[in-house]
Amino acid sequence: MKNLEKLLDKYKNDQRLEQLASLCQSDNPSRIMIDGMVGAQDSFILAALFDETGYSQVFIANDKEEAAYFQNTLDLIIDKPKVHFFPDSFKRPMVYEELNNLNVLDRTEAVNRINYYNGEGQILVTYPEAIFEKVVDPKLLEDNKIEINKGESLDVDTIIEVLVEYGFERVDFVYEPGQFSIRGGIVDIFSYGNEWPYRIELFDEEIESIRTFNPTNQLSLKNIERVSIIPNINKGFSQEEKVPLFSVLSKQTVVWIRDVDMVIDKLQNCLEKSEAFAQNMNISTDEELKKLFDERAFIYPNEVLDSISEFNVIITKKSQAKIKADATISYNASPQPSFNKNFKLLIEDLE
Repeated sequence: MKNLEKLLDKYKNDQRLEQLASLCQSDNPSRIMIDGMVGAQDSFILAALFDETGYSQVFIANDKEEAAYFQNTLDLIIDKPKVHFFPDSFKRPMVYEELNNLNVLDRTEAVNRINYYNGEGQILVTYPEAIFEKVVDPKLLEDNKIEINKGESLDVDTIIEVLVEYGFERVDFVYEPGQFSIRGGIVDIFSYGNEWPYRIELFDEEIESIRTFNPTNQLSLKNIERVSIIPNINKGFSQEEKVPLFSVLSKQTVVWIRDVDMVIDKLQNCLEKSEAFAQNMNISTDEELKKLFDERAFIYPNEVLDSISEFNVIITKKSQAKIKADATISYNASPQPSFNKNFKLLIEDLE
């Protein structure tokens, strides 16, 4: 880790990083082209800019796999709690037949973190299919969440009624977000806003303990004093209550786009495929999916570009689209040669 920190310091103390930070801190949004990067260099530059300015960063990769690799690299460089993955809601990007509750959890958790730490920089790694979907306004989520505190009274019948109304499913044992179970004086709830489910133990109607636990082995992880239960963001919220991701971000946020033309093409494909799916939905289609498409909880490609234009934007590839760079920073890096286990050549190259 010390070597990584030293390497990151090299980037932070570089004149090009100072120029980049100065452009991002100007009064008007900047359009900056960074070229000449290779390998994971963009991860280090983003991390250095984040440390230098404290501004939130949103990185839009070309696809989900690329975004996952980028997030993993950032996790090695920056404290994990500040790096969030923002996926689409489905089992596979641009395939709208089946929702993925774990992805819904990650989306909700990421938006909640940005809203909760408002004013404190966060990093969001995402891709075109994910930003195509709108999110529930964080203020509404805050107003609709259920607060449960240790030592208070909890009526089981009431909590069942509320959870069902919030789109939760009653099961024997919880294993994914959106489920709850009740066994005697034990209430397990897997919220859409937390990585682990909660276990609430009652003595009569008094909450005796609250803890998170691993649903695979049922072992407790952490004792806590209170929990916030977040409702299913795909149920119970109208189209008017959902907003583009970029409308919940601070105006100081820096948006990184690896390939603007690729993002626009994929957003257009998302629109066409979602419209085709909506027209062909039949009576057997999942009710949650029907509701999602009936409410048209998506954003048009031109609206995405209009939203992004309000922020500092960094692009890493020349674009034919309307996002044009007004400043260029070159790193002139070259990929590491192949040494084929010849350590003498490696040492000579490093020297």
